[in-house]
Amino acid sequence: MTISDRCVKVLRAASLCLGFLMIAVAFLSDRTGLSAQGGLSRNQIGFLLIGLAFVSAGLLGRRFPGCYRGIALFLLNTLVVLVLLEVVALVLLKAINPESMRIHARKVTEGHLQELESNVVQGVYAPFVVWRSNPLLNCDSVTITEDNYRLVPGASVDPGAFKVFLFGGSAMWGTGVSDSNTIACFLQADMNGNDTRPVAVSNFAQVAHSSSQELVELVLQLRAGNVPDCVVFYDGFNDVWGAYESGFAGGHHSQEQIAARVEGRTPEIQGLSPSRAILTNTNTFLLVSALRGSVRDRPSEVQDLVTFRTRGIGTDALASQIVETYLGNCRVVRSLAESYGFRCLFVWQPTVWYGDKCLTDFESLITQGGEEFFLAGSDPAFRELLCSAYELYEDSLADTLPFVSLAGIFDGEVNEVYTDYSGAHVNPEANRAIAGRLLSELNR
Repeated sequence: MTISDRCVKVLRAASLCLGFLMIAVAFLSDRTGLSAQGGLSRNQIGFLLIGLAFVSAGLLGRRFPGCYRGIALFLLNTLVVLVLLEVVALVLLKAINPESMRIHARKVTEGHLQELESNVVQGVYAPFVVWRSNPLLNCDSVTITEDNYRLVPGASVDPGAFKVFLFGGSAMWGTGVSDSNTIACFLQADMNGNDTRPVAVSNFAQVAHSSSQELVELVLQLRAGNVPDCVVFYDGFNDVWGAYESGFAGGHHSQEQIAARVEGRTPEIQGLSPSRAILTNTNTFLLVSALRGSVRDRPSEVQDLVTFRTRGIGTDALASQIVETYLGNCRVVRSLAESYGFRCLFVWQPTVWYGDKCLTDFESLITQGGEEFFLAGSDPAFRELLCSAYELYEDSLADTLPFVSLAGIFDGEVNEVYTDYSGAHVNPEANRAIAGRLLSELNR
């Protein structure tokens, strides 16, 4: 069936009009109130692409079906090539770097670590503390209770049990280890054998929480009538990280993203974009990453980071603010301890970035930075701030018991301790050693 020239002209005119109308809708949505955000949203981009397709059809006329078939054939061939490339990449990856496949599988199966490695916190909103753990992260080795805390196996449910509350960030929460290998679990086991009373260790740590959020969490527990016999704050890294990122002490992780969401400047808090998430899960991406090595040279991206240094803030001044803010939180906790009758212990955690540990090859790679999820590792300003804050904290330690630094607990250790790019998460053996040291401090 052949369409008449007159009919073709009508269709071309209609196609052009419809195409230009959709393009106009895409560009004018902000002004007309059809879009809730500035710039081009995904829906606006979709209207723009459809509009361009209609305009192309109107301009090409009878040639459009042929062009359409050509484009479709090209896209189909591209898809076939990508599928073949994925298969070849899988074979090569298993042959030249099987460890990458094991790490990738571990990220997917053990606590959804791939989601946790995003620079934006993956959790559920919680009043006042901003977020807590998402039960969707539950798997065979990670259990998050219905009230959004990490499970402590063996904790007594006896109302008269000796209560120990643990606060901290992801290192205390137990990123990268199973429920039975967290600091909380080891401390529970140690105290079970050293105390005549039943013991209930509660792990109130949350991924990326700072000491200020932990203080609020303690207040919420006290307000609810859940009064401990002892509290332990395990901090340092996240207080430094929040200040490095935002340029001021006392803030929390992803300060700018969350502020932008509250103020309506961004549509949502996101980690990896959907396209980025798909790309990083392909065999081809894993193969390219393996060929490039564990450390990526990305100086341009590091230079693009917005940090305290790019904001013109001095390292020493900010480090001093970090320690002063932390010690201020400690004073509040000690006042609460006096009022409610519990003991408290304030500990700064070990990190690969500070101390005299004998670094393994992998730990040396961590200190060199370049990991795509943690570009700060390549930024000298990050290490300078962290070391300055740690030194100030250790210099500020009072002679009284509550203040302890475990920054040097692994000094001289030759075995591998740190498990990922952050340089703050440690393996089960290291968690066991930390728990033992905490118990020693609590028994003093």
